Amino acid sequence: MLFSLSGYFHQILMPSVREALDSVERHLERHPDDAHAWNSKGVLLAQLEEFGDALRSFEKAITLNPGLTEAHLNKGRILLSIGPDNAEKALSSFQSVLEMSPENAMALQDAAQAFRSLGEREQELSLLERLLRVAENTTPVLLRMGNIHLESGRFDESLVYYNKVLEDDEKLVPALLHRAIAYSMIGDWKNARNSADKARKIAPGNIEAWRVLADVNLRAGRNRTALKALEKASEIDPSDANVENTMGMVEYKERRLKDAEKHFKRAIIRDREHIRALRNLALVSMELEKWRQAVKAWKRYLSIENDDPDAYDALATANARLEDFCAAAKAWQRARKIFKRKNHDSEASRVTQLGRAARINCSRQKEAEREARKDEKATRSFSDRFRLREKK
Repeated sequence: MLFSLSGYFHQILMPSVREALDSVERHLERHPDDAHAWNSKGVLLAQLEEFGDALRSFEKAITLNPGLTEAHLNKGRILLSIGPDNAEKALSSFQSVLEMSPENAMALQDAAQAFRSLGEREQELSLLERLLRVAENTTPVLLRMGNIHLESGRFDESLVYYNKVLEDDEKLVPALLHRAIAYSMIGDWKNARNSADKARKIAPGNIEAWRVLADVNLRAGRNRTALKALEKASEIDPSDANVENTMGMVEYKERRLKDAEKHFKRAIIRDREHIRALRNLALVSMELEKWRQAVKAWKRYLSIENDDPDAYDALATANARLEDFCAAAKAWQRARKIFKRKNHDSEASRVTQLGRAARINCSRQKEAEREARKDEKATRSFSDRFRLREKK
C-alpha cells in the first residue's frame, strides 16, 4: 500500500518506523496543529498496522486542513485496505480530493480501485478514461480498460485497448494473453492462437501462458494441442488442480473416460473442495457406471454446492442404480423442492414421479427387511430351543 507524505516529514530518514513515529509525536507535542505531521503520523501508524489510530490521525489532519489531499487519499486507502465493506467510505475520501483537484491522478486511480471493489465496472471505466488523460504511465490504465471490456463481454472493444498497449510494448505478456482470450471469444482462432503462442514464447515458464494457449485450442476444437499445453502447465506447477481438471475435460471430450477420471481424481487430491472437479468426477463415474464412486462424489459436491437440483437428481439416479431407493427418494425430493423454487415446473414434475416410484420401492425394501428380521429371529429362537433339548 502506498501512502502520501507531505511537507517536512517527506524528507525524514529514520532507521525504523517506530523511531520515526516517536520523532513525529515529539514534534506534535510542540506543534499540535500541524496537519502535515498528523498525516505523517497516520502513515507511520499504518505501516505498523495500527489502522484505527492511523485513521484517527488522518481525520485529525483533515480537520486541521480540509484541503490536505494527501490525508484524504491516505484515509481512503486505509479504508479500502481494511476490506471491501469500506469501499463506499473510501470512495467518499477520494471524491473529496477530486472535487478539489479533478485531474489528480492518484485520486482518479484510487477512486477507480474503489469502484472496482464495489463491482461498478462502468464507473471505474469512466474514471480510467479521465486518468488516461493525465497519467504518466498509460499502459496499466489501458490494460485495465481492456480487461473491463473483456469482463463485460465487449470483446471487440477490449481488443482496441490491448492492441494500443501492445503498440508500446509488443512483449507485454498479460496484454498478449488477454488479447488471445478476446480473439477466442469472437471465434478468431488464428489470431487467438498467435497471440497466446507469442506470450508462451516470451515467457515459457509462465503457467498462465500455457493455460490460455490450452484454453484457446480447446475452444477451437484442437483437443490434442490443448492437452499438450496443459501437460506443460502441469510440469511448471504439478500442484495446480485447475490444470488437472481441464486435462480431464479434454480427455472427456475425446471420450477417453478412464483418463478423464484419473485427472479429475488428481485435481481433487490437489484441492479437496475443487467443485468443478468433484462434479466432473461424479458425471464421468456415472458414464463408467461406477455408481458408488458417483454417489460419493455427488455427496461431496453437494456438501459445498447444495442448491444444484441437477446434482440431487443425478445423486438420486446413482442411488437408484445401487437399489438404495430410500436414499434416491430423499435426493429426488430435494431436487423437486429446488426445481419448484426456481420455477422449473416440468423438471419438478419429472422428479416428483421418480421420487414417488422410489418411495414405493423404499417401502417394499423396508417391509422385506422387517420380514427378514422376523425370519432371522424365528430361526434363532428355534435353534436355541433345539440346542436346549439336546443338552437335556
